[in-house]
Amino acid sequence: MIDWNDYHYFALVAENGSYSKAAARAGVSKSVISRRIAALEERLGISLILRTTRRVSLTPAGEQFAAECQEMVLQSERARAIVHAAQRHPQGTLRISAPVFMAETWLSEFISEFLARWPGTNVQLMAVSRPVDLIAERLDIALVVHMDELKDSNFHARMLASQHDILVASPEWCVKNPEITKPEDLTYIDTLVRQTEWHNHSWPILHLGREINLQVKPRLISNNLRVLLNAALSGTGVALLPREVCVSYLKQGALQQLLPDVNSRLRTISALFPVRRGMSALARTFLDELSEMLAARVNG
Repeated sequence: MIDWNDYHYFALVAENGSYSKAAARAGVSKSVISRRIAALEERLGISLILRTTRRVSLTPAGEQFAAECQEMVLQSERARAIVHAAQRHPQGTLRISAPVFMAETWLSEFISEFLARWPGTNVQLMAVSRPVDLIAERLDIALVVHMDELKDSNFHARMLASQHDILVASPEWCVKNPEITKPEDLTYIDTLVRQTEWHNHSWPILHLGREINLQVKPRLISNNLRVLLNAALSGTGVALLPREVCVSYLKQGALQQLLPDVNSRLRTISALFPVRRGMSALARTFLDELSEMLAARVNG
């Protein structure tokens, strides 16, 4: 097996003309340098160094080999510099998947800002509301929303944020329906309900820590959260939507929150990435900044 450190040690000996100086440069003992050079010569089957009492000199083969080794050292330094630069200034292409509603709302805004901050980067975003195969689909990161703990050990998981869904409606709707003061009042008003496999006409909510499966009267049912958001903005009824999506509309006054002590079970946004690939500097920067943005959005 090749030990590339031996090539580095030999290049230092050739450059400094001394085992002692080479050892000092490498941060190892002189005996280590001597032993590794001897092992290198034995492995190559050729003498590289002529040892005298005063100075180390190279054989003709050693001089040629030293030139190549020194070029290898320079190349490794250039490679290290590229990596360090990439860590300071992310660059390259990042392939991401995310649920459709997330991609259509705050994530698309964040990605545009990220690309503006880092001109050397490119993002490929796949918006899908289905499980993805990170390996087969050549993805670096999959953003997922879940309520229960993720159990797939084939991937690393990094939690980015946790928060609830909240009840929202347009200001005009709230003016026309001032009587909404408790969860039970939601059972007879127009609601905008997300269609799922397990319920179409109920909201599993928490009221002051108590779980309630609230039966509602849907005016609109859709499996697309963007449809429900647009309906809420237009004054069609009350929707139960992710808080991170509603924040900007609440600040603008386009939506109002109803019953602040009512929300959904806690939802978690996590990033999955393949174990065997690890995480690139670009992916790490992306997730660090995404986590900071979500924390500010939640707290805002």
